[in-house]
Amino acid sequence: MKKIQLYIIIFLGVFQSAWSQDLKRANDLFEKKYYADAIALYEAALPSNKSSLIIKNLADSYYHTFDLNASARWYRYLISNYGDTVDEQYYFKLNQSLKAIGEYEEANNFLIDYYTKEGNVAQLQQLKEAIVYLENVSAIGERFAIENSKLNTTTSEFGAMQVNNALWYTATHKKSTSKTYRWNNQHYLDIYTHAIDQVQLGDSLSISLSNHVNTKLHEGSFTISPNGTTMYFTRNNYNNGKRKTDDQKVSNLKIYSANLVDGEWKNITELSFNSDDFSNEHPALNAAGTKLYFSSDRPGGFGSFDLYEVSLLSDNTFSTPVNLGSVINTDKKEQFPFLASDNSLYFSSNGHPGFGLLDVFISKNKNGTFQHPDNLGLPVNSGYDDFSYVLNTDNTSGYFASNRPSGVGSDDIYSFNITQELVIEDCEQFITGIITDRTTTLALANATVTLLNAENEIIATFITKENGAFNFDIVCEALYEVQVEKKGFEGNTKNIRSTKERNAELDASMDLYSIQEKQKAEALVLQQKQEAEKLRLEQLAIKKMEADKKALALAEQRSAEKAERLEKERIAKKSKTEKALVKKIEDAIRTEEALVKETDRTIIQTEEIHFDYSLWYLRRESRERLQTVIDIMKKNPGIIIEIGTHTDIRGNGGYNKNLSQKRADSAKDYLVKNGIESERIVSKGYGESKPIVVCGTEKDCTEEDHEWNRRCEFVVVGWDYGK
Repeated sequence: MKKIQLYIIIFLGVFQSAWSQDLKRANDLFEKKYYADAIALYEAALPSNKSSLIIKNLADSYYHTFDLNASARWYRYLISNYGDTVDEQYYFKLNQSLKAIGEYEEANNFLIDYYTKEGNVAQLQQLKEAIVYLENVSAIGERFAIENSKLNTTTSEFGAMQVNNALWYTATHKKSTSKTYRWNNQHYLDIYTHAIDQVQLGDSLSISLSNHVNTKLHEGSFTISPNGTTMYFTRNNYNNGKRKTDDQKVSNLKIYSANLVDGEWKNITELSFNSDDFSNEHPALNAAGTKLYFSSDRPGGFGSFDLYEVSLLSDNTFSTPVNLGSVINTDKKEQFPFLASDNSLYFSSNGHPGFGLLDVFISKNKNGTFQHPDNLGLPVNSGYDDFSYVLNTDNTSGYFASNRPSGVGSDDIYSFNITQELVIEDCEQFITGIITDRTTTLALANATVTLLNAENEIIATFITKENGAFNFDIVCEALYEVQVEKKGFEGNTKNIRSTKERNAELDASMDLYSIQEKQKAEALVLQQKQEAEKLRLEQLAIKKMEADKKALALAEQRSAEKAERLEKERIAKKSKTEKALVKKIEDAIRTEEALVKETDRTIIQTEEIHFDYSLWYLRRESRERLQTVIDIMKKNPGIIIEIGTHTDIRGNGGYNKNLSQKRADSAKDYLVKNGIESERIVSKGYGESKPIVVCGTEKDCTEEDHEWNRRCEFVVVGWDYGK
């Protein structure tokens, strides 16, 4: 077991040591700018180490070898994981990588987010202006017809220029045995010449310009004096077979001159303003041959490579290099200058607003001063490097180079013809319309139409003519308000938002309402409302009457139904009660001997109740006889009786009537005193009106007859007292 552990420790130590050596070697290669070789070692290190340094160097290596998909991927990763420690240059490189692969919106958003986070208001505003500027350039469309040259191969060709009947250009060594440039693992560059009428036959007919000019290191980017006897070209720091480097082991670029002697380029001379510590490159002469322009990363510039000029003095020396200033140079790269016959400066830059990486720009020369540069536009410029732009003597055709993926490979030469002038205009739209009378629909003259911006500031004013038409020029993607006024009319307003569509017309036609017509209309509307309200109320009244009528009918129906039901219930109850009462009466009559049912009435039969003549007081025997009545009424508490007393015909009729009433009341009082409710007793004196024995005169009847007529009867008049 101890041996196994020892082997593991030894193995891990060896592995760790090997990995550390590979990473050190990758970093050494990166520092020497051997990017193509460094990539494989960094990729191998990724599974175990994704430090910010490794990701930066890997992304940069892909960036410098133009694998922009890969560089975009790793710059994204770098910013996502180490964003707080990453400086602006990596956001810029991600922006350039994304532009190269066509992701323009994402590219701009990364920089917008960065400048916003940093609070860099000036850079943010500059970026937004650049975005709009490039939209304006794109709107021109394709202003060049371009063609990929037959001289191109899978390696680099660029810097083409027509010299007499030949096309001179820079390309990698044509011999496969030549030395490899480890930046991109291609061969070093030389200057070649090719008969202009044989370009279509391909690069196999190209020949090296001169063995004095071309060496085993880089040569390229040349310019020829107007008389054709002097050329200036770029070469590594190499002369007389010796290569020199700076303290970083980098062989910087220098500018050399050569003279045409007996048809050969000789007298290779390093220019005086070169240095071993920085690069000078891409020489270009003005049309007069009096000034030399070049690119350099010398100290004191604005950043990276700047453009400079020197004057060619009469003694074949050069003045001190002068930086072309901040109008031309940025903190990024400005390279590949070219001076046209009108002294316009063409150059490539990734610091001015561009479509990605190096774009070609033009700076016109006005009274000896270079003006603010403009992007040359599409399709010369692309998302990749576009450079070494050169015009032919006709100033309408020429050559440029690009490493865009649609080419043969690496840097390719393209020929071009200018098909359209470079006119960069802001996106513009038009607000148009006609002002009309809302009532008559006729056009209104002398209406004041005012255009205001989003800040409510007046931009322009227009007075309509007889046709009522108006128009305004506006910028794209902005918010406007159009106001219209005219005496005697109500004003009107319309909001307009412009879009990206160039030269589009946005309709803001409006009608105005005559105040007089409005008042008429309002009066009519008020009248109509009042009439409508009146009609509504009438209809509501009718509906209410109908509803009330229906409700009344329904109530009457329900009342009738209820009355009918109650009547039926009453009748049924009465019938039931009557039946019960009849039974009760029948039971009472059957059980009470004193209750006697006669033909049309029921009476309580007692022994005769007599009163003394002309008196109404009850006799003793009469009171005893009334006990029968008291007993029956107590046994049958529902019985109601009428005490009817009668007299004979003797005496005055009125007297007899009054006497009989007193006798009836006397009997009632006696019954009440003996516990019978007063309400159950009706006392009524009939006088001589209902005799049993009818006597014509007193003498017609016997005393017995008169006694029969003087009587007291107890007639049952009700059986349901208290019900």
